Amino acid sequence: MPRAPKKGFNGKRLLLRLLVPAILVGVWWALSASPSTGLFIANPLKAVLRIGQDFLSTDPSTFFLGKATYEHLLPSLGRAMAGLGLATAAGVAAGIALGSLPVAAALFQPLIHLGRSLPSPALLGVFFLLFGTGDAPKIFLIAFGVVWPILFNTIDGVNSIGHQRLQAATVFKIRPFDVLFHVILPGASPKIFAGLRTSLSLSLIIMIISELQKSKNGLGYLLVTTQRTFDYTNFWAILIVLGFLGVTLNFLFHIAERRVLAWHRGATQQHD
Repeated sequence: MPRAPKKGFNGKRLLLRLLVPAILVGVWWALSASPSTGLFIANPLKAVLRIGQDFLSTDPSTFFLGKATYEHLLPSLGRAMAGLGLATAAGVAAGIALGSLPVAAALFQPLIHLGRSLPSPALLGVFFLLFGTGDAPKIFLIAFGVVWPILFNTIDGVNSIGHQRLQAATVFKIRPFDVLFHVILPGASPKIFAGLRTSLSLSLIIMIISELQKSKNGLGYLLVTTQRTFDYTNFWAILIVLGFLGVTLNFLFHIAERRVLAWHRGATQQHD
């Protein structure tokens, strides 16, 4: 069997990927220089310099991170990751149970579809009422908003394994613990990771929404504050930080996904 050609550096592909961002930055720069829109759209260079001023530092003792990073960026990231972690644990556990037990899936299906149809931003006041005004309501709101892609993808992944394999495991008297970690989770993991990728993006969106009210820190709190004080340079700087944060998290997730699912990619290539 001939070996697949190795993928090397592709300058043309890199240029194509950078083309649209370059055009967007050019449009942004033009709008910031326009008399009609320049008042509300900050100059891109000034926004980047503001990031260096607020979120970065020249002090090695702070790991070259600025005050805004510790007071706002890291708390926001912590809430988003805590909510995503809680949603992952609940979504995978419930998805495995519902995917393995058709009776349970039929029993809880109406409740699941009801929860999925509820808009998370509309429940912000409910979570504040139930859990107070600290980090807890924000974390639980993020978890509630992002659990659904994980849950449904896990159910779909378990169903894709097939009940014949599970019945075979029962016939050969394989321990439930081994069935879970050697049959169900490996078989469902590709679709679980697909749900996690969607939930990762949603966690940042709901993180911002949760911090728009009754917050003392966080990137969402900063966005509201900059609008109230008409500090549009800082407003656009925060948007850049959010974009960079999303790209970085997606990149790290992609690396983790490739490592965890390396066996699946190899099996698929052998099958092809």
